[in-house]
Amino acid sequence: MRRLTLVDSLFFLAHDEFTGKPALRRTGLGIGMAGSALCDLLLAERITVERKRIRPLSRQRPGHPVADRVFSEILAEREPHSVREWVDHLRQDLGETVANNLLATGVINRETDRGLIRKNHRYPPRDLLMSTAARSKARAAVLGTEQPEPHSVCLALLAWTIGLDDLCEPELDRAGLLAWAEATHRELPRAPADLISGVEAVCAAVVYTGDRR
Repeated sequence: MRRLTLVDSLFFLAHDEFTGKPALRRTGLGIGMAGSALCDLLLAERITVERKRIRPLSRQRPGHPVADRVFSEILAEREPHSVREWVDHLRQDLGETVANNLLATGVINRETDRGLIRKNHRYPPRDLLMSTAARSKARAAVLGTEQPEPHSVCLALLAWTIGLDDLCEPELDRAGLLAWAEATHRELPRAPADLISGVEAVCAAVVYTGDRR
């Protein structure tokens, strides 16, 4: 089984692992895809976060289509922008970009349901081991007894941030997951902590303005 990037893992986590039906509205998915793509670049040491602004550390692309696209946009900017600005910019169409990449690599299918206003897409997985691996990794980060890897920690934190709050049920309810997320966020190094905070800020702004598409 191919190793999933963080953005791939969160995409699977944000869809039913059997039917591929979205578990979030389009806006929440977009925010999650933007945040996880930036986390992928951070964990790959292509970017860092200084004073809540994203700065490139290299000009070498990571070699993953979604990360490469986001990294190219960062490199093209003359001045650094804040995490919040990048998440708000990238969230508009990154969900579709991630879906198209997974379709191209042959790990999901796309099925379309015609609603009254718009078409609704489902993305049933071709490999259940792959689609369930993301939830297993996120749950292990929260419920496991060993020190989790950064990828799994960021996956669980991003999932919580964008509203996937049933991640660890029935072992841990929403209040328990909230306590874990707050404690873990405080213990993160500055760069990933600031990145997660930027994702939280966009989520809060979206809820405040009522953009819940």
